[in-house]
Amino acid sequence: MDAVITMQHLRHQFGQQVAVDDISVTVGRGEVFGLLGPNGAGKTTTVRLLNGLYQPASGSMRVLGFDPVSQGHEVRRRCGVLTETPAMYERLTAVQNLRFFADLADMPAQHARERITELLQFFELDARANDKVSTYSKGMKQRLALARALLARPELIYLDEPTSGLDPESSLQVNELIAGMRERDHHTVFLCTHNLYEASRLCDRLGVMKSGRLVAAGT
Repeated sequence: MDAVITMQHLRHQFGQQVAVDDISVTVGRGEVFGLLGPNGAGKTTTVRLLNGLYQPASGSMRVLGFDPVSQGHEVRRRCGVLTETPAMYERLTAVQNLRFFADLADMPAQHARERITELLQFFELDARANDKVSTYSKGMKQRLALARALLARPELIYLDEPTSGLDPESSLQVNELIAGMRERDHHTVFLCTHNLYEASRLCDRLGVMKSGRLVAAGT
């Protein structure tokens, strides 16, 4: 397996509370790997560790060949992240939001314009591209956040509860778009969810977390 993510006996705690407890997982290139578990199981903490936002108490990890602790900037430059809350700039339009993040990623202007047009069409937001994000539904904001995560063509994408708080129709649409982007661009995807249907539909392999521990893993 061409490993994109490797975790060995990873552990993290907040004070006396252990959030991630002795996790060992390998994720291969082009795979959709899911962490399934209830809220508070340690899924989001694991994603933050892999992005270099937290330093583990013990254990080791490699992401795209880099150490997130000492090379976090290199890891984050190559990854796209969709958090549970879309966190877009509400007073800006969809196009302005994506242009801002393209500038942060140092994308050439012409390439950024083409990529933004492509993503807005793919996520069916092109008709509202010049409307302020404050006028969008929650489902539309989540689709725009997905477009932002994919903007710089990242090698690895983290999706943290991508359908949290969405109505059933919006959840289905977001899941279809995630499946479509995987088939089209062959991204490696690390998906955190508590939704069994979502996990079984989108993932090649699953790890089940409970109270910070990986209690099961497999197809």
